[in-house]
Amino acid sequence: MAKFTLNGVEREVPDGINLIEAALLSKVRIPHYCYHPGLSPEGNCRMCVVEIEGIPKLQTACTTLVADGMVVETESEKVIQERTEVMEFLLRNHPIDCPICDQAGECGLQKYYMEHGLHDSRVAVEEKILKRKRVDLGPLVVLDSERCILCSRCVRFCDEVAGVRELVLANRGGRSEITTFPGRTLENPYSGNVVDICPVGALTSKDFRFKVRVWFLKTADSICPGCERGCNIYLEQYQNEVQRIRPRANPDVNRWWICDDGRLDYKWINRDRLLRAEGEAGTHPPERADEEAARMLKEASSVLLVASPRSSNENLFALKRFRDAALPRAALVGGSFRKPWEEDRILKRPDRNPNRKGMELLGLSGDLEGALRTGPECVLVVENDLLGDRPELADLLRGKKLIALASNRDATAEAAALRIPVCTYAETEGSWTNFEGRTQAFRPVLKAVGESRPVFRVLEGIARALEASLAWSDFETLRAETFQAAPALGGLARTSGGGAHAL
Repeated sequence: MAKFTLNGVEREVPDGINLIEAALLSKVRIPHYCYHPGLSPEGNCRMCVVEIEGIPKLQTACTTLVADGMVVETESEKVIQERTEVMEFLLRNHPIDCPICDQAGECGLQKYYMEHGLHDSRVAVEEKILKRKRVDLGPLVVLDSERCILCSRCVRFCDEVAGVRELVLANRGGRSEITTFPGRTLENPYSGNVVDICPVGALTSKDFRFKVRVWFLKTADSICPGCERGCNIYLEQYQNEVQRIRPRANPDVNRWWICDDGRLDYKWINRDRLLRAEGEAGTHPPERADEEAARMLKEASSVLLVASPRSSNENLFALKRFRDAALPRAALVGGSFRKPWEEDRILKRPDRNPNRKGMELLGLSGDLEGALRTGPECVLVVENDLLGDRPELADLLRGKKLIALASNRDATAEAAALRIPVCTYAETEGSWTNFEGRTQAFRPVLKAVGESRPVFRVLEGIARALEASLAWSDFETLRAETFQAAPALGGLARTSGGGAHAL
């Protein structure tokens, strides 16, 4: 540990960290643009300068490591004057784009100008240097060169994290700008992260561009369902529709990044939703749907319950309890026919299901295809699209009484004799256990659409119609029973934190 003095107060912090991180641990925030905890420090924006006793010139906090006995001032008159001049320099040629800029409301220039600028421009609008606007860099990203402050975060991200040489700083002086290498485009599988780490509005997302002002968004901590990594994310909604996904820092899981596939894996939440229970005779209110499902299960000579590695631990446990309490003669198996994707060295795992490990720890694995081929008369499928990647199984399911608890009109739901709408992970609470055995919670950001209910509530209703006792007073009771019944799940892990965020 190192002892140093920060703004007149002695602090103790771990050895080997820079002054930005040391100050942050002491709840002192040093403004910065080019520094990001997931990238190498460069010290080019000069916004993080501090005064260090014994050193005549101001030093950049991002490139200076804390040392025993160091005396640091972050709010001296000399430092404040330097920050104001840096802000004036950065804004010299910046366009007056705030009213139409996607970054308005979460922009570092706006934030720090109010805190450290508040100067009058000495450059007339007509004298500002003009650069390229609306530059198509690749499938996901648009560049506005006039807004860029040349912090080089995006260049370093491509070089150091994505491992590709796609972006470069070209030209000199006031004509310097970010661009792609000749003949290249920004299309690595993590390219969307450059939008997240851009501290201004220079790099914008084609998917989110001009959708909605950020101050209208409501945000919830969540977990990416795209694969078994369990990347921490923010789910953000407006008018009860998910508008975008952003990475949430967790150095133990995904650091500060998410892949582009995970970033765009939200549109299914907003479309093709089941709004009411539907059977062969038409739509049903929830209670009637539960009774119809109970009738089909009760009358069948053999029943198969199919769990999904996309279900939460709590919903999987509820399905086990449902089988034990209401249908002890039924077979219960878990699995998925989702095709794997290509693993990479950064985050992506081949298994595209977020809770394969949790399903295994709850004892729900098995031979899914073999169980279907045994010829059960009635099959209850919970949050599992059997036919999405295996359309040939349609023949295998033909003639069976198929009940689907589904959120969307997927192929399995469309083939079912009875489909009951359930909430997506964006509309309910739950937890998934990633491939490393880390159990992480997600929270709802949307209100349930139509007559969708959490899976465990639907199972309660069907059990009630089967005259079985199955009820939880609230979700926390269900979660407590889940973790008590399966100690291998462990407790809920820390799902965010570590280091300074984007600014």
